[in-house]
Amino acid sequence: MNFYTLPRARQNLIAGGLLAGVLALAGVAVAMPVADMVSAKREEIRKGEADLAKWRGIAASSEIMQGASDDRVASLRATTLALPASTDAQAAASVQAIVRRILADAGADLKSIQPLDAKRAGDLREAGVRVIAMATQRELDDTLFALDHSNPRLFVREANFQLSSGSSRLVGDLQPPVLQVRLDVFAYALPEDK
Repeated sequence: MNFYTLPRARQNLIAGGLLAGVLALAGVAVAMPVADMVSAKREEIRKGEADLAKWRGIAASSEIMQGASDDRVASLRATTLALPASTDAQAAASVQAIVRRILADAGADLKSIQPLDAKRAGDLREAGVRVIAMATQRELDDTLFALDHSNPRLFVREANFQLSSGSSRLVGDLQPPVLQVRLDVFAYALPEDK
């Protein structure tokens, strides 16, 4: 079939359809990158809002800590939120002892624990440890619950869970699977007395 032998009205209709198709393809070619860009910007905004909420929480905690030096009631509240004034090594040792006790109480098998570098957080310091342990899901739940409700307040900054290489899940196996758990646990420490 030859396009030029068709009646003029049909040629116009086909040409209009082809033009509409080309315009639709061009619109899609432009819309897809724009949609991806908008989606990426929305994700950045969502992450930014999450970071903002996190920093607002940290800022609210720091106001409690700063007010603790002036007010006895606030001072009592701060001592439940932070480790007492000590050196960085003493603060890390305190966090290490608390985490060891929590893991033992939960029944988890501690494989290693090492102090992390202390960081400054305004007037406060952060003391932390990296823990590697073997635990069932129940032991992990008990550990995380105890960490979340500890005095002084402990924060899990990073966590990594994976099925232990020696743990396999067979049908009918009554033993729960064992997880290899890595946690970075931190606490705030009050400034050293000068």
